[in-house]
Order: sequence, then C-alpha cells, then structure tokens
Amino acid sequence: MPVMNQFELSRVYAKGWSAGRASGLGSTGDTLDAEIDALNPYQVAEERCRWAAGFKDALCRNEETGRGRKRKSSVATSIGKA
Repeated sequence: MPVMNQFELSRVYAKGWSAGRASGLGSTGDTLDAEIDALNPYQVAEERCRWAAGFKDALCRNEETGRGRKRKSSVATSIGKA
C-alpha cells in the first residue's frame, strides 16, 4: 500500500473532523475510544490514527462552542411522548 503524503493525511484528518462535528458523541466517556474505533472507516494504522485525531479534536471543539448535534436520550424521548 502506498504511503500517504502530508496533504492526503490532512484530508483524512478533515474527514474525521467533519464526522466528529456531526456526531452526537460527547468528548468523554468510558466507551468513547471504542465508539470512535467502530466509526473509523480506514484500515491503515496511520490513516486510522489521523482520522481518530480529527474526530476527537472536533468533539472537544463541540464541547467548547456548545455546537454539534446532540443525541436525545431514550428517557427524554419517552417523556416527550408521554
């Protein structure tokens, strides 16, 4: 498999960033790394690492700015229907 150059790796990071900004995940949690790993579409270790870094940085940015899509909890959903 060919080695990616820095520009290509920056695009992988950006794709992770975009996915993180659009996700409903918080920036902390016991299962966060496992959830990110499951979402990561890349197979090569360097690409997986770069995508995950972008994803995590976006989650932190979501927390700082209060942006990002928030997931409704099942409790809140059931209360709203009651």
